[in-house]
Amino acid sequence: MSVSVLPDAYGTGSWIADYGTVGPPVASDIATVSSSFDDVLSAELHGAAIAMDCTAEELLLAALGRTVARTIGEGTLAVDVASGPERAGSRRVAVACLGHRGLSGAELLAAARPRIDRDDHPSADVSLAYGVGTCAGQSEHPLVVRIDGDAESTTSVLWRFDSRRFDQCTVQELAEQFPLALIEVTSG
Repeated sequence: MSVSVLPDAYGTGSWIADYGTVGPPVASDIATVSSSFDDVLSAELHGAAIAMDCTAEELLLAALGRTVARTIGEGTLAVDVASGPERAGSRRVAVACLGHRGLSGAELLAAARPRIDRDDHPSADVSLAYGVGTCAGQSEHPLVVRIDGDAESTTSVLWRFDSRRFDQCTVQELAEQFPLALIEVTSG
């Protein structure tokens, strides 16, 4: 699969999108795919964070990188990670999308930790919100991943995307691969 940069509404590119578009999406362009982690995988996420001395958010970023590598291809994903109540703040990180099966969970985790400067990447490919705020309204991101849950219950994952930029089947495949990638990362 060849990776090309497609223009976005802001004159930059997102290599993960299926199609290029002009202009920001309107409400009717936004679609969703829902998925979830069962109780066992939710508990594994929180247990692995303790065992690997990291945050659950870092594990989810590493799993997102592996998911994108399997579904779309290898590259570097610019991710705005939402933080604070109602996603009041965010930081941008570079997540390596690596498909090499020989990498351990710790190696995948290490590849997902670098921060990047917003000046170098004026737009991010994805927004990821873990346990914070809502995912309603418009977004400058072609793909928004919202993850809600705790160690004692099922974790829900909402994938919101610009349907002009992604085929539904691409996002569905991302949703299906994400738990499998998380198992790889948390298994060390």
